[in-house]
Amino acid sequence: SLVESVGKTLTTAMGYEEMEVVDPNAGEGTENANGTADWKNNTSLDRRGMSEESKSFWGQISQMIGSDVTSMLSVPVFLMEPTSVLQKMAEIMEYPDLLTKGAKATEEAERMAWAAAFAVSVYASAERTWKPFNPILGETFQLKLGKDYEDGEYIAEQVSHHPPIGAAHAETPYWSYDIVSCPKTKFLGNTLEVYPVGRTRIKYKTTGEELAMVPPTSKAYNLVLGKIWVDTYGELIIENITNKWKTVIEFVPCGYFGGGRYTVKGNVFDAEGKPALYIDGKWNEGVGYQQCDRETGAPLAGSERTEMWAASKKPEGDAYGMTNFVHTHLNAWPGGGLLKSDSRLRPDRAALELEKRAEAQTFKHKLEEKQRAEKTKRIESGDGWTPRWFQLNNDMELRDFEYSTEDCPPWTFKQFPEKGDLVDVKQDYHESAEGTFSPWQYPDEE
Repeated sequence: SLVESVGKTLTTAMGYEEMEVVDPNAGEGTENANGTADWKNNTSLDRRGMSEESKSFWGQISQMIGSDVTSMLSVPVFLMEPTSVLQKMAEIMEYPDLLTKGAKATEEAERMAWAAAFAVSVYASAERTWKPFNPILGETFQLKLGKDYEDGEYIAEQVSHHPPIGAAHAETPYWSYDIVSCPKTKFLGNTLEVYPVGRTRIKYKTTGEELAMVPPTSKAYNLVLGKIWVDTYGELIIENITNKWKTVIEFVPCGYFGGGRYTVKGNVFDAEGKPALYIDGKWNEGVGYQQCDRETGAPLAGSERTEMWAASKKPEGDAYGMTNFVHTHLNAWPGGGLLKSDSRLRPDRAALELEKRAEAQTFKHKLEEKQRAEKTKRIESGDGWTPRWFQLNNDMELRDFEYSTEDCPPWTFKQFPEKGDLVDVKQDYHESAEGTFSPWQYPDEE
């Protein structure tokens, strides 16, 4: 419906509102030579059947095309899903066993292939078009890895609000994972491109190898007219800093009538640049590898194929299209010690999960007002903001292909919380979320 499509104008695969806005020209949905959408800034679009809330929101959107909307717009709850952006960042941890298998592999090419499967796997959950909540400064998210919560530990923290930057770290006996996520987006009228600016590093503890990853671009279509859908295209590149091996996976853009959609294909290359393995599959279904021609990179006919990853079946009838992993790990809590700043405990998110949308909207407004008040107090008091679990490392050694520290600040992991930092949170925590959630620097002030 038009309500649904218009409402999701600011949705991105990563969930951020931070936008570079391109001023579209008048026209009928074609594109100009410079790549901007040829779509008119028109506030008279047919809005029959839209609620007054939807009309108001669309009125704001239509007036902001061609403007900087970084802090001009608060997205209403009826357009959102009950997750935080920090939880979206953690969706890559649905399949931690892929990196464990890579760490245990004896062949260099196979270790690179398993890392590629891990990197591709997160896109199986990337087609959701509802917007997650923007994290509050200081908000965190903790996760015990694996089906039985025994395979490792993950923590994320919102280290900056403007621009929005999240940092995360995962640790297991076999590997570690670090990411700083500060994506940029470009609003093109009826589409939105998402540029995954950030820094991702993986270390295999078994071999000491360090990998650096640069993901492809995602694009949301039909934000204003038509049924919204998301595609991912371009190259996923994984560089082995230690031995100079490299993996390049092409995400094939969707063609006419859906041709090529979801397809991924590429090669693992050795230190001399020769193809060593062929990898292919679909980013919404699964990927595997097989031996390849050492010159062309094409798969060898008759060679045995190893299936590395298959996407878990999604629950039928889920209102938001969320995966089982979101329900069983990201939103659920088994009970026990948890930081008061955890995303699960956001009262707006918790209320929305219980389908209490009016309460969720009220809580969301209160949180936003509290965050503004804290910013004002910091300015008046001359206080700075210091994240608890991550720190800036200005001596970080950047790789040639990584983003600069201006585009992606050098946040690094500091430490996991200790027992004294946690509060006891029950398995059924939703009704007590309002009185528990506290990412605040000045928690005692209204």
